[in-house]
Amino acid sequence: MLRKDVSVSKRKSTQFVVALFSVLAFSLGSSGTEAQGELFFGKAVNSEGSLEYSEYHTVTYIDGKVSESQTIYYDANQNKIGELVSEYSFGSQFGSYDFLDRRAQYQDGAKVGLDRIWLFRKQSPEAPLEDKYLVKEDNQIVGQGFHQFIVHNLEQIAQGEIFQVLMVLPSRLDQYEFRISKQKIEDDTIFIRLEVDNWLLRLFAPHIDVEYDLRTRHLLRYKGVSNLEDIQGKHKEVTITYSYES
Repeated sequence: MLRKDVSVSKRKSTQFVVALFSVLAFSLGSSGTEAQGELFFGKAVNSEGSLEYSEYHTVTYIDGKVSESQTIYYDANQNKIGELVSEYSFGSQFGSYDFLDRRAQYQDGAKVGLDRIWLFRKQSPEAPLEDKYLVKEDNQIVGQGFHQFIVHNLEQIAQGEIFQVLMVLPSRLDQYEFRISKQKIEDDTIFIRLEVDNWLLRLFAPHIDVEYDLRTRHLLRYKGVSNLEDIQGKHKEVTITYSYES
């Protein structure tokens, strides 16, 4: 009986991690200036080193603050397989967004308001829309606001401060406690670990690791479960390496 319970727990934890990392994998670029745009790219490879998909990111800044962003996903044959559009009317930490996985025909997103956040998801074009409202809180992170939070607090993380936040997950119609902590620093690169804050979930849920350049504040690498399904409908572990236009 114990073996069966552990198996069920692992399966549920895997589903939770995919939902969680689907948000975390939507990472964006660095700080900007008035009316500045930024363009950068990501290449996701699997454990065998084969290309799974590519990411094309565009970010718009107004008066030094992130205003909107778009991410387009392409498979190895350059077929468009997903897209993500975000806007930051309520601050960089609260990224309202719409996400579409074209292969899985799955949608989800979040709309941030003055005092609450609307979450929604749609498992398929034929499925009913599911939604939920959350009360807005200061320590919540929504969508691509996750990356913006890390960039804003990069010095504190480098100094060893551990952040506990509430990660808003539209794919789960809920929010979860999450922690962000430094693992090490090598030259100008900081290695940061992202994991659920609950110790029991950490027994089953794999962490993800990201790397940032301390000088440019650019995201350099992500390693963890992919937010996109592959053609077999699975969420593989990938390593995404990012490059930036100068």
